Amino acid sequence: MIEDASVYKGLLRQQAFAAFEYLGDGGFRLLCEPADFCRTLLGEDVDTAAAIRLGDKFPFLESFIAEAQVVWDSESAEGVESGWWVETTPDGRELGLEATAARVLGRRLLLIQNPQGRYDRQLHLMQAARDAALEHERLQREIQKKEILLHCIVHDLSQPLTTMRAAFSLLERQDLPPRLKQTLDSAQREAVRQHEMIKGILTAFSGDLATARGQAHAPDLGQCAKETVETFRDAFLNRGARIELDPALDLSGSWRVAAEESRLLRVYGNLVENALRHCKPDSLVTVGVIDEGTRLKAFVNDEGPGLSDDQMPRLFTLFGKGPDSDGGKMGLGLYFCRITIERWGGTIGCEMRPTGGAHFWFRLPRA
Repeated sequence: MIEDASVYKGLLRQQAFAAFEYLGDGGFRLLCEPADFCRTLLGEDVDTAAAIRLGDKFPFLESFIAEAQVVWDSESAEGVESGWWVETTPDGRELGLEATAARVLGRRLLLIQNPQGRYDRQLHLMQAARDAALEHERLQREIQKKEILLHCIVHDLSQPLTTMRAAFSLLERQDLPPRLKQTLDSAQREAVRQHEMIKGILTAFSGDLATARGQAHAPDLGQCAKETVETFRDAFLNRGARIELDPALDLSGSWRVAAEESRLLRVYGNLVENALRHCKPDSLVTVGVIDEGTRLKAFVNDEGPGLSDDQMPRLFTLFGKGPDSDGGKMGLGLYFCRITIERWGGTIGCEMRPTGGAHFWFRLPRA
């Protein structure tokens, strides 16, 4: 019990409390070694064994002691608080104090605390919250600016695309040679795909990405890979390169993921288009899917120049194009891929291949 009492007294002192017992007739005695603030106000030579008239030392307490007397004379377990008041030290400093009167085990107790540390911490938290609110407002303004820019980009892209699609429709009515007809069909498919991409950008960036939850509506990752290869085959042939489906991919297997098909095709398309821009003649781009149990990993391997260490950190950031990227590209494609895959609970990344080129990948949970 003696050790416990020492612990309690040490705790009171650490928390800047001074504990007194009321003796009657305005007199109090200290129950433990007083906190530093108490010695400062009462004097270093205060006799801890003698009765102390706190009303004389702290004029504010004189009226509070009369209120506390009601609590001390009652059998109620509830205490009464004085509220905050300020005392001036001999050297002119101001100390904020609070007092609590209570009756414990029949003894009339008065606790005086200097809550300055607590108020300082609260003030620090309030200041931190205010700084966070200001930073949030700044970020909101930045987001608003980028959203306006994004809307302008979408609007400017849509107008010429509408004219192109109209021209393709007029050409379709002409009697064209089979080879030219095939090229026109490919151009029309790409124009439609581009139109759908532009139309979906605003939805994607506004945070309204859909998440497929039912097995019946879950897209097949393998079939999406196959469709992407077929869509881009002519574009790679025009560059003297090739795009192929990974021979190890068994399309008869179950490759369904928790995603939405049109946006999944757009993710594939963005990664393949990125490889197309950097492909060399006679190079090969491989698209495939790997079974990782509860997750499926899709990948696009190219044999291009690869990526520098400076490019890697900003690869999937908004407007994060590299310094040597095409002037017409705004760095939206890979950013779209990241926010889309992450909204579906997946991850996306890129590494350098040991044999040269880049290995782009994304993982999604099975449906």
